[in-house]
Amino acid sequence: MPATLRLGASLRILIGGQDEFTVEPGRSVRDTLVSLGIKPELVAMVSVKDEMQTKDYVIQEGDTVRLLAVVGGG
Repeated sequence: MPATLRLGASLRILIGGQDEFTVEPGRSVRDTLVSLGIKPELVAMVSVKDEMQTKDYVIQEGDTVRLLAVVGGG
């Protein structure tokens, strides 16, 4: 069973508008980001089942991984 990677609005804009990816479990969030062409340093927050995780979290079957970007401003 695949997993789902959901991107927050800021990340969507940075990668061209796609907000959701179906990904295979068994890889870390970091490795999955790299394989999708997303720079891991752009991701500030990883959430799985409403719990904060690191980018080293290994994605499990059926997970929905939510990602939020680093936001700057002044």
